[in-house]
Amino acid sequence: MPLCMPSVAVAYKGEVVVGVIHDPHRQETFSAVKSRGAYMNGERIRVGEQSTIGDAIVGMGSPPAEESMEMSLAALPVLMPRVRTIRMIGSAALMLAWVANGRLTAYWEYDLSSWDVAAGSILIEEAGGSMTDLENERWNLRTRKICGSNGGRVHHEILEALGEAGVV
Repeated sequence: MPLCMPSVAVAYKGEVVVGVIHDPHRQETFSAVKSRGAYMNGERIRVGEQSTIGDAIVGMGSPPAEESMEMSLAALPVLMPRVRTIRMIGSAALMLAWVANGRLTAYWEYDLSSWDVAAGSILIEEAGGSMTDLENERWNLRTRKICGSNGGRVHHEILEALGEAGVV
């Protein structure tokens, strides 16, 4: 499955104001400008409407670093029985875009760089979702432990499960 795609963001005074993720394999371009909404191929997108964790389709990464891998594995036995399903596809940028358009309910990862997350963060927020660290503080360019979701109760329940698993 081809999963390479450009993910570009512009930050001004530490805040992401523009983000674009292009999936050339599906001919989909996701874009967002602060306070102007999120779009896929020019059509407005919104996060999914799942209201409980049991309906959530959650994406997560499979990081190569040992500590990140241990945290990811620790989360599975706590999170997996509570959600509809978990997906590990291999592209944080793509999965964040999919949260923004409702294909996934949430995406979390223990350790990511801002260049992997910045475009997806503004997509999710402009599509009506939440983008935080694993302690529910708003995501910023220095945040490495991330959770992006459709927001509300599902977001809190995912963070709660990760906390119970010792992933913080």
